[in-house]
Amino acid sequence: MGILKKAKSLLSADIYNDTKASDYMYGRKGPWPQPCPVHPFGESPAVIHVPWSEWADWWLHIGSRYLLSLGYTPVAFLKGLLRPGLEKVSDQEFTEFFERSMMSKFITSKIDEEDKINFGSYWEQWKDKSKLYIVDLSCISVVKTFEGIYASATKVLLNEVSPYKYEVLGIYVKESQEVFIPSDQGAWELAKYYVLQGAAIAATLVIHPVLHFPFDSINAITKTALPKEHILFKLIYPHLRFTLPLENAVLNFKSSLLMSKAWMSYAPYPWGSEGLRDLLVEGYRGIRGNDSYPAFQYPLTPHKVHSHYGDWQDRYYKAFYLFVSDILKDVEKGDIFIWRWANYISAHVPGFPNGDEIFKEDRLIKAVAMYLWNVSVAHSVDHYNYGNMDIRKVPLRIRQAPPHKGVDLMDRKKLTKFWDYGKYEMARILFFRANEVTCLIDCQYDFQEEHLQSRVAQFKSHLHQIDIETKEEGIQFIPLSKIAASIQY
Repeated sequence: MGILKKAKSLLSADIYNDTKASDYMYGRKGPWPQPCPVHPFGESPAVIHVPWSEWADWWLHIGSRYLLSLGYTPVAFLKGLLRPGLEKVSDQEFTEFFERSMMSKFITSKIDEEDKINFGSYWEQWKDKSKLYIVDLSCISVVKTFEGIYASATKVLLNEVSPYKYEVLGIYVKESQEVFIPSDQGAWELAKYYVLQGAAIAATLVIHPVLHFPFDSINAITKTALPKEHILFKLIYPHLRFTLPLENAVLNFKSSLLMSKAWMSYAPYPWGSEGLRDLLVEGYRGIRGNDSYPAFQYPLTPHKVHSHYGDWQDRYYKAFYLFVSDILKDVEKGDIFIWRWANYISAHVPGFPNGDEIFKEDRLIKAVAMYLWNVSVAHSVDHYNYGNMDIRKVPLRIRQAPPHKGVDLMDRKKLTKFWDYGKYEMARILFFRANEVTCLIDCQYDFQEEHLQSRVAQFKSHLHQIDIETKEEGIQFIPLSKIAASIQY
């Protein structure tokens, strides 16, 4: 059936004609995505016009926390004064950052020709290793740092010696055009800091933002286009709170972290606002010719992460898949509201199934499960994990130029200034660490049917089971009690 013919058929349906404006959350006048004002062709669509009631709710529960937390500023800067500089990162610790943290999301087997050229003669030595992977942090190339502060694109070549256990073979530093290995001593130590700096920048400004902003269109369209009594609305609604005002504040407030003004006590990055937004563009649009940075496409299943961090997330996704499948199993194929909902979203979210595609196979289940999993589990664990890293080992600013062969590492106490630490600590407290208000395990779904509430209870029992099992296995990357219900920090 053609799109126009199908639309006419759906529009004539009695169920559609019976709906009133009052059946919708905002009377069909709710929020809607539009081109992002700063980068209309580079960043994902943004929701600029947020209902005042959502702003009030956000200010009461979240915005007020930001204001109160600013009072910690003197303490954060004093800590930097009393314990200046960076701390040593052993080779084992360095490897574990990529084995057991969100930084493992950078590990890929897609080694392209440029990577081989970068590692030069070392590549010829290592190319026959059993299972090679690369951590490509070339996205940092767009960074133009403040005077006296340095950054560089880097690449790390890894050999998997056993499942999720890696051997670091070497580090390529673009600014130096050199490859460093452990026997390079001081230069090797400095190269490790540059990798961790690049991973911290790319984690917070390239790969993590795609968990945020592309999903805002789904949030807004769900509130505006689905009737409040529709089962899909009731399933998604507990996971929508706080997000739109938060994202709006991040993208548009003059006091946002993305403004990166020198006077801000919480602006830890090594350069100003223009470079920050360029990194967001790289995360969404990808880097042309670089297999490690594809353009964003809405995933129906989690991307493969080569670590226990990824396996842990996959377990939760499977729980969401089963839950959504149970809740939506009686939805009619071709449901008019879902058809229109999917068409609206697919126009703003690349890769999201349109109204016809959404009913093929299990795409509706996967699309909804991915949204719920992303805004709760995937988002929360990134913040919890990164927010608990030692910021004296994972710097955002470095004050020694990128290494060359034979260079000595300067006194670690001089690698950063006390205000570098203070700004980083404030950003960690305000933005990076997890600060949940409503939790996934406490979600209340407004289903009136007893059998649907029974499925909710089964879902929560499944979540508890995963939490217990992963803790016993030593791979509990965030306690279930700390997983937020939505994107709220």
